[in-house]
Amino acid sequence: MLQKSKLFLTIALVLLVCFASITSAFAAGLDGNGALVGDEANPVQATITKNLRVPVGTNVPNATFLFTATPVSVNDDTSTTALGTMPNLQNLSVTYSAGPVDPTTVPVTNNIMSLQKETGNIFDGVTFPHAGIFVYEITEDENASYTVLPNQNNEWISHSKAKYTLTVYVANNAAGTGTFVSALGTVVTTTDHDGQTQDGKVDPTPGGDKSTYFFSQMVFTNDYVKTNGPQDPDNPDPLKESTLVVSKMVTGDFANRSQYFDYEMTLTIPEILSNIPASYKAYVVVKSGGAVDLAELVKPGVGTVIGSDAGGTYIEIATDKATSFALRDGIELVFVDTPVGTTYTVEKLPAVNYTPSYSVTTNGGSPVEIAGALHGGLSTGTQFVGELENRADFVSTRDSVTPTGLNLNDLPFIVLVVLGLSGLALFLVVKVRSGRSA
Repeated sequence: MLQKSKLFLTIALVLLVCFASITSAFAAGLDGNGALVGDEANPVQATITKNLRVPVGTNVPNATFLFTATPVSVNDDTSTTALGTMPNLQNLSVTYSAGPVDPTTVPVTNNIMSLQKETGNIFDGVTFPHAGIFVYEITEDENASYTVLPNQNNEWISHSKAKYTLTVYVANNAAGTGTFVSALGTVVTTTDHDGQTQDGKVDPTPGGDKSTYFFSQMVFTNDYVKTNGPQDPDNPDPLKESTLVVSKMVTGDFANRSQYFDYEMTLTIPEILSNIPASYKAYVVVKSGGAVDLAELVKPGVGTVIGSDAGGTYIEIATDKATSFALRDGIELVFVDTPVGTTYTVEKLPAVNYTPSYSVTTNGGSPVEIAGALHGGLSTGTQFVGELENRADFVSTRDSVTPTGLNLNDLPFIVLVVLGLSGLALFLVVKVRSGRSA
């Protein structure tokens, strides 16, 4: 009997614990809207994550991003008097310092680096006037974020439209001398990126869950793109201002420096740039060899557009397909406004009797030289445009020609051989006739 009583008591205790756990979980989900739950010793903390996306090769600007915590309600009271009692949240800014970024140290997707930084705890030093439920809306301060750009012609920062609703549960401490943040519900009211769901719940814990993510999921994403283009976009100078150069040189004792060699170029602009144009202008700069034969540069029927403006003659290099053109010795194609992080591929098509090679310089680094095979083509593969010097310098070489005519230097020897053979033939004829006579 005693054993049965102990068994029933154990079962009752287990059920009581389970019921209490279920009730607590249900209450947190209902009242806290999926909230984080803390206690007096470990009150809830929350941070905001700034996700600054920049193309590979881009230096980060000096930039401070500010956030706004707008009071919404206190215990469902939205009156001006009630909102006036809500304290200001803290640490509502993130600052980036100017400088280069090593892409191996940050997440990179499609040649775009993600530079993630958190604010401090937004409840740090905040004193709530009483226990209750305080609701705030968190947004990014657009105007303050955009004062960081010194050159509006060549720099762009997008504004995050994200909005989050924070439901802050404030409880009295055990001593009755103050309050603490006991729970926090964070809901996405306007999404920031594709991974979020409208009205979905996110985890604003500093440092994330330390497993699948390592930053607060209350994220505001901004895209930063820049060029080193002309100060006056309407009057570019390709001789002094360039973001990318493709050049041609023809060398060798038997090279034809007036010959045009065929190329194809593919240009891909960073996807985070808004309003990507259909093409970019590549100005035709002549370093040597006189005038350019436009009919050779852009052969009729290939569909490549050619034009001119204040910067000179140019061809249009498409951003959605390969563009065909031809270059001869002493000609350069100069881009003046391709964004940093642009990727490109230049392919030299095969040319009989010539050996191709190229030298690629990226972001002012040491040139990388590659040689191809005789009669063959050669591609740079995918390269990117950095903030410093960027070049693809092609060379076609023809050092020798196989002679197919008579070499006059060998004429005396040939004459001797012919005379010798003639003499031998005459001797054989005489010998045969003498034998017949006998």
